[in-house]
Amino acid sequence: MAPDKLTDLTVSIPTPPGWAKVDKPNIAPTTETIAKGDKLPTAMLIVFKLTGDFDPADLVQHGNGDAALSDNFKLLDQSGADFRGFPSSMIEGSYDLNGQRMHTYNRIVIPTGSAPDRQRYLVQLAVTSLAEQAAPDAADIQAIIHGFTVAAK
Repeated sequence: MAPDKLTDLTVSIPTPPGWAKVDKPNIAPTTETIAKGDKLPTAMLIVFKLTGDFDPADLVQHGNGDAALSDNFKLLDQSGADFRGFPSSMIEGSYDLNGQRMHTYNRIVIPTGSAPDRQRYLVQLAVTSLAEQAAPDAADIQAIIHGFTVAAK
């Protein structure tokens, strides 16, 4: 689902100066992607509509499993605390990819939209940079992370 097309939920990230929206053929058009420059750092915002009977708090406990499988993954921080009142999990770390060291921040949130439908969603924010650029890009990355919004309308 495109974050800006949701009618019962507000999901957004700010675009720091020097960053711009990216459209690439290998990324679904419903994924909001911004980048500083041609490649990295990037921030991706993805929304999935969920169906079925499940426990959101249990679901987010499994949200960080794939990150830990990355090549030479080193955990820097993680949290299972709610995000703005919704079940959430967050992981931050570094890993190797194609001969480069990467830094990643990943947050998954399971929000519920407004009544009457109270639709549940999976919202994912992933911010990735070269590890060597993490410090110079920290202000922009922190602005995205702290400006990440998930709220029922």
